[in-house]
Amino acid sequence: MKKSTAFRMSGFIGTAGVTVALVAAAVGGTGAYFTDSEAGNLSASSGHLILNVSNTHLSLTDLVPGTDKTANIDFNVDASGKSDVWLVFDTTTAAYGAFSGANGAAAYPAGGLGRYGHFAVSVNSGPALFQSYNLVTGPNGCYIDADGHGGSATQATSPTNNPPYCGVPAAIKLASGLTSGQGATANVTFGLTGKVTTQNTPFADVPFTIVATQAGVRPDALNF
Repeated sequence: MKKSTAFRMSGFIGTAGVTVALVAAAVGGTGAYFTDSEAGNLSASSGHLILNVSNTHLSLTDLVPGTDKTANIDFNVDASGKSDVWLVFDTTTAAYGAFSGANGAAAYPAGGLGRYGHFAVSVNSGPALFQSYNLVTGPNGCYIDADGHGGSATQATSPTNNPPYCGVPAAIKLASGLTSGQGATANVTFGLTGKVTTQNTPFADVPFTIVATQAGVRPDALNF
C-alpha cells in the first residue's frame, strides 16, 4: 500500500472515531439546555353533600272545597360544591296513581284525583313552580319543562269544562346552585275543588322525597 493511501485511510478512521464519540456524548448527556426539576405528589379525596330538612310529614286536614291549605318545608345544604334541591315522587307506586296517575291505569282507571284536586309548589312564597287543577297524567296535557316547572293555572268554568290534563311530575326542582349553608322554604299547597261533595274523607296520601344533588344533576341520574 502506498503511504499516501495509508495516511488517508487512517485519517478517515480517526475522524469517524471522533464523530461516534460526540454522538455518544450527546445521547448520554442531558442535552445542550439547562434543566432543573422538583418532585411532586398527587393526592385526592371526595367531598360531601348533606341535606338538612325540617318536618316532611305534611298533614292538611279539614279541607273544604275551594279553599287550599299550604304546608312548608325548610331545607339547607352542607356541601363541598354547589347543589340543587328537588321534590321527588315515585310515579310507579299505587299511592302516586291514586294522587295523579294516568287515565286508564289498571289500579286507578279514572287517573288519580283529576279535577277533584288542586296541587301547587312554590319556594319562599314566590310564584308557583308547578300547579295543576286536573291531576291526571296524560298525553297532550300541560307543558312541563325538564325541571318539573310549568303546569296549568286553568280552572274549570262549568261542570263540564275540563282544564288540561296536568299530572304532577316525578321531580320538581326547588332550588339551583346552592352553596354550603344556603337554603330555602318549599311551599306545598293542596286543595279540593267544587266537585268534591263527600265529607270526612281522605283524598291524598302520597309519599315524596326531598333530594339534594350536585348542581346540574337530576335526582334520577344513573351512576356510571
